[in-house]
Amino acid sequence: MTDAPQSMPHKGYCIVHPPNRQDHSGQGVTREFGISRSSAGSSHLSMAYGVVPMGAISTRHAHPFETAVFVISGRARAYFGLTDEEWVDVEASDFLYIPAEVPHSTANIGDTPVQYVLARAAPEDVVITVK
Repeated sequence: MTDAPQSMPHKGYCIVHPPNRQDHSGQGVTREFGISRSSAGSSHLSMAYGVVPMGAISTRHAHPFETAVFVISGRARAYFGLTDEEWVDVEASDFLYIPAEVPHSTANIGDTPVQYVLARAAPEDVVITVK
């Protein structure tokens, strides 16, 4: 075993350890962006780990880019539309795709926190509150 790769010059790759993740969601949920422009120098994508606490619901919002979500644990209801007129329930091992510009919010409908990973077609989080 060798430690050589650890000592090689930086080639653009990056590890973002938990203390360096950012949570700027402002949505009533925890969202830590591990990969983004500001954390890793990404130019086209971002990834985050998030938690929706028991009983929590995020504010209705939209993003100007596509979002893909993988649910690690828990049960959530994803609402869509200007008045939450459509919804789907998701749970552990489900993937959810949200197109750009679609108003949405997320509610924890289970008895444990919802843990998820999301990937976006954008290097930084942009949240547009929809009232």
